[in-house]
Amino acid sequence: MQRCRIAFGPFVLDPDMGTLLKDQIPITVGHRGLTLLAALTARPGEILTKAELMDAAWPGTAVEEGNLTVQIATLRKALGPADNGGEWIATVPRLGYRFTGTVEPVASASYGAIPPPGKPSIAVLPFVNSGGDPDQQY
Repeated sequence: MQRCRIAFGPFVLDPDMGTLLKDQIPITVGHRGLTLLAALTARPGEILTKAELMDAAWPGTAVEEGNLTVQIATLRKALGPADNGGEWIATVPRLGYRFTGTVEPVASASYGAIPPPGKPSIAVLPFVNSGGDPDQQY
């Protein structure tokens, strides 16, 4: 089965994998942000109401509209300015938002490994007293 990724400008969004790449470098965007971006890029140029976007990101959950505003602001910051100098996501006052970029579906049968970010990372694991010695208990 082929998966469809969405390309716009220097970005590639893979909704199935939950990744956003800019020039093959991963961009950190949370799950809700990726969900909103996928909804917007699925209907480029169309106005998506705030209710539609909130249902996409928070299905079956009652949340304040401010949460949507915060997620859109985070997306705008992560995406930066559009190729034409404007924004990728335009606000339509009192209605909702519209994706202003040109999207192109990119079919891909296989995925390569995503290159690691240029900064070190750390994993924190729980301490376990595997020896059973009470003096080694944390």
